Amino acid sequence: MDEHPDADARWFDDLAVGDAQRIGPYTITDAEMRAFSRQWDPLPIHVDDEFAARTQHGCVIGSGIYTLAVKQHLLANHASWRRAVIGAAGYDELRFPRPVRAGDSLTFVWEIVDARPSRSKPDRGIVRFRMRMLNQDDEAVLDYFDTVVLARRPRPARG
Repeated sequence: MDEHPDADARWFDDLAVGDAQRIGPYTITDAEMRAFSRQWDPLPIHVDDEFAARTQHGCVIGSGIYTLAVKQHLLANHASWRRAVIGAAGYDELRFPRPVRAGDSLTFVWEIVDARPSRSKPDRGIVRFRMRMLNQDDEAVLDYFDTVVLARRPRPARG
């Protein structure tokens, strides 16, 4: 018999301050990074080799929006609490301390820094995460706080 699809899901009630998870690695390919930039952020630093070679980075680098998209891909496919997400309330202190380059191997790390039940809606809680993306040298390429509304554990149907 197949397990219920939520059998391994973690809900607001299952999480606590200090909980953390490392997800990855995810290797950045030149083709994917450039395709994203051509579509969504075609600044010369992201798509033009000659221009980028003359910058402090010396090469084309990934867009910050691309870095966030990679983080979101890892979260949506692997975070233990992904089924509980109702919505995001906002990002704070968003930083891109180092550039992302083709060939980088990125690991997404989340940690809960605050969690509280909703005062107005008892079926959910509000969690503040510290979200970080680290490169292969364990250097941060993304660092911010994310406030997320998560569902509480569903109650069994009464029968």
